[in-house]
Amino acid sequence: MKTYPSAPSIALLGLLVVACSGDDAAEGEPKRAVAAAPSATAGAATAGAATVGVAPVLTPSQRELLQLAFDAASKFPLEPHRKNRSRAQEVVVVAAFELGASELAVAYGAKIADWRRGCAYADFAWELARRGDAARAREYIGLAEGVVRGEREDPMAQEWRADLVQLKVARALAALGDHDAAAKAGGGIDPVSTHAVDANWAVTAAERVAALTPEAAQLEFAAIDQGFLKMSLGQQATATALLARLHQRFFADAELRRACEDRLATAWTTTMPTLRLDALATMVATNHEKGDAGRAADLLTVMRDLVAGHQWRAEDRMPQIARLIELARLLGQSDRARAEAEAALASYHAARDEIVDIYRAETLRPLALAWHALGDRERGDAILALSVEEGVENPNSRPRCDDLVDACVALARRGIVPSAVQMARLQEIKQGLGEPW
Repeated sequence: MKTYPSAPSIALLGLLVVACSGDDAAEGEPKRAVAAAPSATAGAATAGAATVGVAPVLTPSQRELLQLAFDAASKFPLEPHRKNRSRAQEVVVVAAFELGASELAVAYGAKIADWRRGCAYADFAWELARRGDAARAREYIGLAEGVVRGEREDPMAQEWRADLVQLKVARALAALGDHDAAAKAGGGIDPVSTHAVDANWAVTAAERVAALTPEAAQLEFAAIDQGFLKMSLGQQATATALLARLHQRFFADAELRRACEDRLATAWTTTMPTLRLDALATMVATNHEKGDAGRAADLLTVMRDLVAGHQWRAEDRMPQIARLIELARLLGQSDRARAEAEAALASYHAARDEIVDIYRAETLRPLALAWHALGDRERGDAILALSVEEGVENPNSRPRCDDLVDACVALARRGIVPSAVQMARLQEIKQGLGEPW
């Protein structure tokens, strides 16, 4: 393993999951992120963290949608589309974990042909460890470590991929109480890997907050506060995820809570807007959940100003607007939310021809989901149908497949049951995938 000059202590944010034992990018990928973001109004819980000790059951519709999405992703030819295929399959795996269907998630994950298979194994091991199933957890830790070894032996592999799997392994070992092994696993991670801008990395690292004492939380915040402006973008992404979790878990500490809010709302104004908005959205939901409606509304105003004051591409602006609409609805601002939804739809139609065709579906889909959140099933279905058709405009199957996977996963996540006509159309699009990719 390579060694590097020492960096500010906060630069090792990716390794923090290991440190919790003492307290009790990414690739330039076109078109989409590794996994779709959870609903802005899904509460302040971390995406992907199923309730321990509960065996949730997917509805028939959710199961059908996830299966359709995974089958579509698996239609990518393994060569030369291994990366695209694995990335699309992982979107389904992440959603299944988020919905509590961890057995289904790891069954899908085992079919992934690249390093992302190791992430599925390690995430499942973490779930098992938290359930108290140590024997199976260690079995899947072993499988994940096998993927890490394969990546380490590949001279063409990017080191951060194996490090992400190893970070997840360390998290699982820590959950088992095997702190020495967790520290050893984390100690093998290259500090440079913390520079990767990857939502999966940030969420995994932020899980350590669950094990912090109040005293350790204060130290965590102080370290972030001191080092934030010197961090790389990837480290800042992890830091903002950590602050959102600190804010949630230690909400009763009014001083810490307000400090977390103030850093993101007013202090770190040069930070990438999307990072601030993601964390602020979680804080809005947390304040609402905890009964502080006034502060939730104040933070939503900060978010609105931040969105309005930034120059966005149309395809990047719409998801932000849709999130604002959903948060406004959550806070009882229904009339304003509906007016903003009407304006957003008009702005999409006005800007449509300026949006590259492979981005149109993902631009419009969040607005369809926002209309569903507003309780308007008819309008939501109509906009969703339009987004689905926008997703088949391109003659190549790769963007069509990505959009189909994302549409199915979004419906499953939200518990939206498509009509028979909608489901038939989704199946028809899947059947039509093929050359040219």
